[in-house]
Amino acid sequence: MIAILAGILAALLPIISRARVASERAREIAAARTLTGAWSQYAMDSNGTLLPGYKSGLPAYDANRNPIAQQTIGVAASRWVWRLAPYIGHDVRGLFVGDHERVLRELETTDISNYLYQTSVFPSFGLNSVWLGGDENFGGYNSAFLATFGKFYATRLSEINQPATMVVFGSARGQESAPGSGSPIEGVAEGYFRIRSPWFDVRTWASAYDAGDPASWGNLSARNGGEIVTGFADGHAESRAPESLDDMRLWAPGADAKEWKLTPVGG
Repeated sequence: MIAILAGILAALLPIISRARVASERAREIAAARTLTGAWSQYAMDSNGTLLPGYKSGLPAYDANRNPIAQQTIGVAASRWVWRLAPYIGHDVRGLFVGDHERVLRELETTDISNYLYQTSVFPSFGLNSVWLGGDENFGGYNSAFLATFGKFYATRLSEINQPATMVVFGSARGQESAPGSGSPIEGVAEGYFRIRSPWFDVRTWASAYDAGDPASWGNLSARNGGEIVTGFADGHAESRAPESLDDMRLWAPGADAKEWKLTPVGG
């Protein structure tokens, strides 16, 4: 009898596992759809101007309208998370998955400064900030860089010609600091605020997706049964194989080829 029960259990485990993955994937797709809707609403409320992906000096507030920069490390307000939070009712818990969700829930009640900072760094979805909205860490808002390469990123909804195929958000992962750093999250974290395209001015992705190295595939995470939940500029979200996102036409409004890269104006 025990052998029979063990056999039944062994047969059921793969079914249970597939059901769990499907449930988690469905949850992430719904969250990505909500997030892209909030991103679009921000633009509409801003006369068509896109949410800046990463820019210092912009205001950001918690649910009580207290400035984020005055409660934690100032850079937390530079990231998109807390500027978009009002458009999801400040319910940022839906943007986190797995153990990271548990860690942040604990921080919210024990260390508010660290909670605000960690939330800005490790949302479950990263934004395609380099090409949509602008990212000052990658030439955005930099007059010298723009003089060399031209205005290479979209700052308005009207500049996105193919919204149904333009990546806005994707399942993300990041590399947290080493043990002993004082951070509650160490190693690979299932979440990161920025996702990067396969090319910039050079190739930025490795030849193959590496589950142990977030930077190998632009901080994208294939945690959903080997697929990446992706939210697009028209508001829909779907689950995609990593290799299907290796196409610059999905990332940059000005890209006209799969392996397109940024080149100097007139170059």
